[in-house]
Amino acid sequence: MKAAFTLIPAESRRLIAKAVVAMEEIKVAKQGAYIILNGGTTNGYIAQELCGMRELEPQKFTAGTNSHRLLCVTDDTKRTPFPIILYKGQRSSKTLAEALEDFHIETVLIKGANAIDSEGNVGVITSGFDGGTIGATYGTAISQGLKYIFPVGLEKMVASVKEAAAWTGAKTLDYTMGADFGMFCIPSGIVVTEIEALKILAEVEARHVASGGVGDSAGAVVLVISGEDAKVRKAISLVESIKGEPTLPGFKGTCETCPYSCRFVGRKPEELPAWLID
Repeated sequence: MKAAFTLIPAESRRLIAKAVVAMEEIKVAKQGAYIILNGGTTNGYIAQELCGMRELEPQKFTAGTNSHRLLCVTDDTKRTPFPIILYKGQRSSKTLAEALEDFHIETVLIKGANAIDSEGNVGVITSGFDGGTIGATYGTAISQGLKYIFPVGLEKMVASVKEAAAWTGAKTLDYTMGADFGMFCIPSGIVVTEIEALKILAEVEARHVASGGVGDSAGAVVLVISGEDAKVRKAISLVESIKGEPTLPGFKGTCETCPYSCRFVGRKPEELPAWLID
């Protein structure tokens, strides 16, 4: 049996979040290790599913964001604090460094991403001088053999993450309409797109066959799934249950006090173009 459907970005995020929570790696970590949920809008949905934090606003569970038609950085005072750290399934007060120092091989880290390619390479944008969250965690994960999960929607598909990363670097950019940035190319993470999500949750094969749209469908992906009748019907029921997920509102920083290089840094609201005003 085959079926086709469209998912807008918010629906994809919800689907991916449900799949991440259902992963065997997460189930094992909940029993005896740490789950380190770093920032990212998709990770905000994961926090809702994993921790029952339905009051959490995903657009505020991030530092960097692509919002208001440019790359932006949310104000420290307005974002939801992260990471969320669970130990044996319960919220922990330990810092990121303390959780990593208390080593458990079953510990899982989760980080959002900004790009994915057909080879499974993940791109993570960083605007911080020290590489941000991924800079602080990826080396430890790789050197110690920890599992790093990257939930990322197919709306972020690019031709080559390696080539994309080679074109970035804050100090190499002479003009930036938005925050200046670099990009990590990560070839060794556990990637969860809509394709993997449908495999995890319904045991169906999926193909990404089209992208794009207008209005609420901007950034949408079109998928075709195939499998046994009962499993395809299960996938259809799952998709129907998340259809209508509200679009995620944009959330930007304050240009007047932003510390990053951007053509709008230091400008007061009345000095900004109309399209950039909240």
